[in-house]
Amino acid sequence: MTNQLGCELLDEDRFSAPNDFIAYMGYTYFDMNREYVNQCDFDERGRAVWDYLEKTLESGFCCGNRPCINNCCSENPCFGGGTCTEICDHPKRKFKCTCAPGFFGKYCSNQRSTSCKEQRQRNPESLSGLYQLFDEETNSLFVEFCDFTSEVGFLSSFVESLSLANKDDFRRQPFFNDYPVNQENFDWSRFRLSLSRMNKSALQSSHLRVTCNFNIDGLNSTDYMRTTLLEIDIMNLRSIGCKKHEYINIRGYGCYNCTTHFHQGKRFHGHVDSHNSPREGCEAFFPGSVAEPGGEDNFGVYDTVNPVHRCTANENSTTQWWFGERV
Repeated sequence: MTNQLGCELLDEDRFSAPNDFIAYMGYTYFDMNREYVNQCDFDERGRAVWDYLEKTLESGFCCGNRPCINNCCSENPCFGGGTCTEICDHPKRKFKCTCAPGFFGKYCSNQRSTSCKEQRQRNPESLSGLYQLFDEETNSLFVEFCDFTSEVGFLSSFVESLSLANKDDFRRQPFFNDYPVNQENFDWSRFRLSLSRMNKSALQSSHLRVTCNFNIDGLNSTDYMRTTLLEIDIMNLRSIGCKKHEYINIRGYGCYNCTTHFHQGKRFHGHVDSHNSPREGCEAFFPGSVAEPGGEDNFGVYDTVNPVHRCTANENSTTQWWFGERV
């Protein structure tokens, strides 16, 4: 019987992957002996080789400048317009993919979502948190907080967050102004989507909600507001008046399907004026409101603040505005 012998040249050796080289009966491992010549040195041994390469390649040749060629990118394994780069100095990685905006993963085979709603559709098990979304209009990435879990039956997308200390940065910026802040570097104390991104989010939403200190407390129904975008269309609203809320709570006093005095103008951020609501003929009444100067502001502007309200308890207290829809 003739012995069937074979020889296999491995990509790695016993030094780079020691756990893969285990003694088996019938197998023998051989180290390869290699001799390297530094073709950048002009000594007697290397001069002849250098001269030959210089004439053949019509330019100087040096090992350090040699291009990496292993043909791993010949059929471009990267998806979505990704760029393939061959790697020759790593025992396990032979190429890398540089992904185009909107794609990610080893082979750029995963596509980024353009909204919280699309993220939930792609992965129904998605958890609440920060997501890097893709803006098709600007061909760029931005950070968005998607809330899938805090309110049963709702999916909410972040629009804005500000701390009381930063109120002056936002007080004269209604939502129909283009005033993007920290879209690439999320910050609970100063954040706002651009006008185009807010408009896209609003088109996919039916509701508007406002929370206090969501970054610390999560959803808390005290000092909280939820209404429909049909009732308060903050992307277009330039008016003062009694607006109906599905639910609103200010300093522990809450009501369902009631109206409060809402104000957003050309030079004023949207907010609820709890002190003046009864005087303006609105239904909701909130005892303990601050009267002067101008009446207590809730959820924005904050010319007159009440430390009992969770959004204005101290300089680090935060206010969040969201778009959302029932799911």
